[in-house]
Formats: sequence, structure tokens, C-alpha cells
Amino acid sequence: MAYNNYFPQTYTNVPYSYGAGAINSANQLGQINWVQGEAGARSVPVPPGQKALLMDSETNVFYVKSSDISGMPLPLRIFEYTEVGNVATTDSIAGAQSKYVTHEELEQALAELKPKSKPKEEKKHEFLI
Repeated sequence: MAYNNYFPQTYTNVPYSYGAGAINSANQLGQINWVQGEAGARSVPVPPGQKALLMDSETNVFYVKSSDISGMPLPLRIFEYTEVGNVATTDSIAGAQSKYVTHEELEQALAELKPKSKPKEEKKHEFLI
């Protein structure tokens, strides 16, 4: 017996949805998820086998919340972030270059360390008859 099913069942690889405020892979890409404190980060549901980046709106920290493939939440990871100033300045480059020596400076230092020795006398070869 043939059934005319105009709407076949399709299986997708979309993670579970946990309601309106859920974090899933579809809305996680390119979106910043804001929470209020550590308690807010702990209350956000994460789909099984997924990770979520959560920014704290109250302090200068962010959270990485993840769960294993069975849906059990893993320990919440907490990171601090600070502003980094000018990383590559001419002073830091000049300071880094002062730690190294050139080949000429190395050869000069090695020449000063070598002991002054007299040239070896040529051995006279005596032939025995």
C-alpha cells in the first residue's frame, strides 16, 4: 500500500531549542550574549555538545559555558579581560634588538678571548738512513 505523503519527515542537525532565550548554534554565531554576573551565566542553558560565550554586563569578565554530548553542563570557565596598549612600538623593537649581537661583534669577542699563542715551530723531518 502506497501512502502519498507530501510532507516527508526530514532530520536536521539543529540542536535542541530551550525556549525564547535559548542559545543555539544558529543565533550564537556573530552575536554577543550578555548576562548579569556569574549567577546569570550559570542560568543560561547550553545545548548538548555546544559552547557559549557569555559577556558580563556588570564586570570586566566573560564566561565560557559548555556541556557534554549528554547535556550535562561542564564547569563554568571565567576569564578577565583588560585593555592592551601599543604592543609594537619603536622602543620595544630597539630594546629587543639590543639583546642580540652581530657576527662582527661575536668574532671580535671571540678573538679577545682566545689566548695569544706563539706559532708552532715546524717539525723537522729527519730521515734515518
